[in-house]
Amino acid sequence: MEDSFAELKHELYDLMQRMRGSRVALPIPEGVTPLEARTALAVAEAHRAGETRPGRIAELSHIAPSALSQTFRSLEGKGFIERHRAAGDWRGVAVALTPEGERLAAEVRRLYSEHMGEVMAYVGEEDVRCLVRILRKVADFHDGKEGDGACA
Repeated sequence: MEDSFAELKHELYDLMQRMRGSRVALPIPEGVTPLEARTALAVAEAHRAGETRPGRIAELSHIAPSALSQTFRSLEGKGFIERHRAAGDWRGVAVALTPEGERLAAEVRRLYSEHMGEVMAYVGEEDVRCLVRILRKVADFHDGKEGDGACA
């Protein structure tokens, strides 16, 4: 029993490394990098929530603030975002998508959704629901919360 549990832990670790190492090449529009695409989506999401400060965008996009600054410069140079002073804070900066940036974010969202649809069709709805339930339980463990039940 102990050996099979150790083997299971090893297999889980290997799969996690494989998933992280493969960095699935999600489809992105031509002319932007994966980081730019992810950042454009994060700016759109932050705007919907009313928070367009770089710190929140870094949090949403899982990008280090130093890398985000460089990505902002690139997106600004390509005409996808504009930076301006934050309302009520002359030292703060806010970021907004331009109309072209809105189109980019919509296309990235469409491509990501299409990709996830393909993954879900391949894996099957029941297994995806089970996977989501399990991943939520793992995330709850790491957050120090109680998780719900496991798959049948």
